Amino acid sequence: MRMYKIKRALFFFFVLRKRVIYVGIIAVAIATIATVITTPIISRHWHNRLTRADFLYDFDYMIAALEANFPSFGIIYRQHGVDMLEAAHDLRNRLEHRSTRINFELFWNMLRDDFFNHALPGDEPLPIGHLRLVADAERRWLLSVYETFSYFGAHSYFVDILGSPPTHSSYPTLRAHVHTLVRSPCWQPYRVLSTNIIEEGSIGYLRIYTFSREPASYELEMLTVLYSEIADFEHLIIDIRGNTGGDTHIFERNVTGFLTNSPFRTHFHHFIMNGEHNMSFAQATREIRRITRNAIYDIYVFEGEGFRFIRGNLYVGNNVSCCVLDDISRMNYVFVESRIIMPQVERYRSSFDGEIWLLIDRHVYSAALYVAAVHKEIGFATLVGETTGGGAASPWHSNFIVLPNTGIIVRYDPTFVTDRHGRPLEYGIEPHYFNRPGMDALETVLAMIAEGALK
Repeated sequence: MRMYKIKRALFFFFVLRKRVIYVGIIAVAIATIATVITTPIISRHWHNRLTRADFLYDFDYMIAALEANFPSFGIIYRQHGVDMLEAAHDLRNRLEHRSTRINFELFWNMLRDDFFNHALPGDEPLPIGHLRLVADAERRWLLSVYETFSYFGAHSYFVDILGSPPTHSSYPTLRAHVHTLVRSPCWQPYRVLSTNIIEEGSIGYLRIYTFSREPASYELEMLTVLYSEIADFEHLIIDIRGNTGGDTHIFERNVTGFLTNSPFRTHFHHFIMNGEHNMSFAQATREIRRITRNAIYDIYVFEGEGFRFIRGNLYVGNNVSCCVLDDISRMNYVFVESRIIMPQVERYRSSFDGEIWLLIDRHVYSAALYVAAVHKEIGFATLVGETTGGGAASPWHSNFIVLPNTGIIVRYDPTFVTDRHGRPLEYGIEPHYFNRPGMDALETVLAMIAEGALK
């Protein structure tokens, strides 16, 4: 009997022990899974609970960085009549004394609506100097661009900035103003270019929708066919209306190089402040020596072609605005961007020798603005349409400022760009001929051709 009780006791001990072990294992597993799932949520929840002081710190950081690095506040004032630094002062007061709690979404919306919107020309989401908040969709698209084009000198610099997304969980849901051809998820028109023959034997037509990606192989074939077909034509109309930019070399390689027999040269002046973000940008592009070689403080006379700048008495020739000179006097360095466009090898060039027309409008922006500026300067084409938009960036790209607490990304152009006569490109490029009343640019050109306007 006693042996039976011992066996029974041992039996229950081991059975219960196994059950306890199993239950313990299950409990530990559940606890581990729960921890894995809930820790990021809890962490994110507490991390996202930024204080008013956190938001004000980011705001002060942003304004100080823009004051030290962004050169175009004067242009915004002259174009839109708004002193953005005064607007920033008013906005900060509202943030500091707001009676209700500030959250991430509210902070973002107030920055967008009460500060960055002042850089927009009316309802057009094409800001002066690329000054805007970077929404998550644009961040992801820009990151993919820089990861793809690894030959770009500063690509790793931008990948580092854009590759670590802001940590606030609300960031992907927020919206910033983006131009009409920059929409998620594609961010590009479905095609780069199209061609047509408007009048057989006389007028060819090339439409280029974007410079943000290389033409596909079938589009390059379309170009080859067009260049062959127009060999004896009198006119070629190149239409870049609505083109909001990308890479100017796409146009120069695939259009200018095929339609010219000799090199074209022109240049632009870039003025830049010595703010920390600008200098980091210059270092990343490996242009720091060129940029810092000519310190404005050390320049007594700066001369371009018809553009004379004497720092001491602020004299400028060629009717350059004193306001522009005042902008320039706030900069620290100046450098010259030389643009040289080489023709294609002779056997690949088109034998077209007629009149080239370039159609532009107010939506032409950024790199497309540069295309209009360069090709007007070199006399490559007759420009028809409307004054273009702005977005005159540096030769390498816009730069970015990341706010330390919220992780919000701000985009801006680091250089103040003028043509060789001292006129800011940010004002836009005027056509040789504006649209006729009741006509668009294409209709205007066709009317001019019919009248033999340039003969």
